[in-house]
Amino acid sequence: MTAATSASSATVHFSRGIPPLEAIPSAAIAELTGSILASEPDRVFQYAPIGHHTGDRELRDQLGLFHTVDPDRVFVTNGSLQALDLLAAHLLKDAPGKKVLAEAPTYDRAVQIFERHGGQVSGIPLRHDGLDLDVLRERLQAEVPAFVYVIPDFQNPAGVTTSEEKRRELVRLSAEFGFTILEDIPYRELRFAGTAPTLLGELADSVDGARVLTIGSLSKVLSPGLRVGYVIGAPGTPRALAALAESTYLSPAPLLQAVAARAFASGLVRRNIDEVRDLLRPRHDAAVEAVRKSLGDVALCVPEGGYYISVHLPVRSPEEKFLAAAADEGIALTRGSAFYPADSAPPSGTVFLRLPFQALGGEEFAEGVARLAAVAQRPE
Repeated sequence: MTAATSASSATVHFSRGIPPLEAIPSAAIAELTGSILASEPDRVFQYAPIGHHTGDRELRDQLGLFHTVDPDRVFVTNGSLQALDLLAAHLLKDAPGKKVLAEAPTYDRAVQIFERHGGQVSGIPLRHDGLDLDVLRERLQAEVPAFVYVIPDFQNPAGVTTSEEKRRELVRLSAEFGFTILEDIPYRELRFAGTAPTLLGELADSVDGARVLTIGSLSKVLSPGLRVGYVIGAPGTPRALAALAESTYLSPAPLLQAVAARAFASGLVRRNIDEVRDLLRPRHDAAVEAVRKSLGDVALCVPEGGYYISVHLPVRSPEEKFLAAAADEGIALTRGSAFYPADSAPPSGTVFLRLPFQALGGEEFAEGVARLAAVAQRPE
């Protein structure tokens, strides 16, 4: 670490996208939990019902209201990763082919889950407004995948939001070629500017033959510790997933789902979403300004929400050497190539960097990207 860095702040953590503590309404959740324990401890400390149990009835009703869907289309899981795991098992088990298409870059843990279930994950380039649909069409003509996985709102890791036009075309392609779309929306409610495009699941309702499964989570809008995720699917899908779930973990945690249901019913979820938007909006704006000032025009997009701004940063050295040099300067990064499926990679001569801004003040974020700029400018 250089003398200049030693004199400045400590390590800048660009490595994890977890909610800042001030975004979690812990006291209010604890109060709701106490009221549930006082009124119905026997129910929440017993197994949940067995036999195609799709989740706490009140919670599914509340999620139905939140998303304006029939609650019978909702299946509640222990976090969204478990939803991805069950969906991968459900969709890949009897699929004629094991090909899975995903954005490149995409969420690395999702790729690991799909591959664990035998999926052959292949990347489609991600542009500033969503998937490169020209590349997708070419790939579809060669082979129809078991499913296409997308994070259409404030994508992890890139921060990209898929445009309305591309959403409509993607749903149309689903109907034309007969593949399922997995739509993962953990950040959708955290929009700081602009207007939200339509959910793919909503678009599919009006396109004959289109198939979309929507995956949601309360981790970014309420609490990751509650471990509440959910799937919105066509009638019949929740029961199929429930059968898989029972053979995997027997029963969800009734207490956690009851707390989540009460959080919706009391208005806590919607209040917290508003408060988190107000908390993160200035951090987002400061991050966008800092990237432009120190790194130039290298961001994939201006996110307008979520947790991440990302860049393809021109460098003179290989990724591993760059990451080591960044670490020496007090910058903790996630290896950007890990977000790319095995057949994909960042553009030649660049490293992909996911820069989470949700937990950093403006000055700390700006210090981090200034250090990155200095490291990138060094000769090989």
